[in-house]
Amino acid sequence: MDSLLAVKIVAALSILAVGIAGGIIPLLAARQHGSRRFLSLGNSLAGGIFLGVGFIHLLPEASEAFEKTFEYPLAPLLAAVGVGLLLLIDRVLFEAYTRPGQNKGTRQPIYPLVLLVVLSIHSIIAGTALGLEAEVATSVLVMLGILFHKGSAAFALMVSTHISGADRRRLWTVLTIFVVMTPLGIALGTAAANLLAGQAALLIEGAFNALAAGTFIYIAILDVINAEMSRIDDRVARFIRSTLAGTDDVPMPTKDTDRIFKFVLVLVGLAGMAVLGIWV
Repeated sequence: MDSLLAVKIVAALSILAVGIAGGIIPLLAARQHGSRRFLSLGNSLAGGIFLGVGFIHLLPEASEAFEKTFEYPLAPLLAAVGVGLLLLIDRVLFEAYTRPGQNKGTRQPIYPLVLLVVLSIHSIIAGTALGLEAEVATSVLVMLGILFHKGSAAFALMVSTHISGADRRRLWTVLTIFVVMTPLGIALGTAAANLLAGQAALLIEGAFNALAAGTFIYIAILDVINAEMSRIDDRVARFIRSTLAGTDDVPMPTKDTDRIFKFVLVLVGLAGMAVLGIWV
């Protein structure tokens, strides 16, 4: 076995382990007393992470991919399109979407599914990029970059999915799908090292990164942070709607004593992604 293949095998196993570790923390915490507060605070941290990933990582990567081909700021435009598409899906097309047996008064948030799809596709792309690398040193750097992101992304995804009301079986399904995507991408890239190179592949990756950036920004602000920082009147209204619909998805609202702490956690998540931007 040559050293390049060995690095890629180690990378696949390491990324798989880090993803599982990051995703399993919210699942274990959910069993403990006071887990609702932990998950709420974790959701605030996830909002900052998603915001940082969108603004600091994905959008600049997309701009870099387009800068040699287009003079027009295509990356911000596609990011805005991503916001618009998710707004259409989340607040128009799926507004009446409900779980089986529920009334239309409550709908299951669609954003965890969108997060899973976007993060999974991005994981495959990142893994494929690693699989395509022909140099050991570059492969190690790409591996480290993915490792830095995988754990925090898994944590944020699982917190958001749990907050949305998913049952335990669905939580494990989401985590399993997400953690295997990067190793799958590594395998695909290694197997097709001569098929996915060139300017066309770079532009496709740039387009996806730009659309994904808009998706992360939308979810961070309008779904995650908005839900955690909403006013007491808004939370009372959601509780009343849930009660009238015959469900208990929304807890009795209380005074939010963690509001400043949640704001700090949003900043911590954002700052963490900014620090990662120094190296990756």
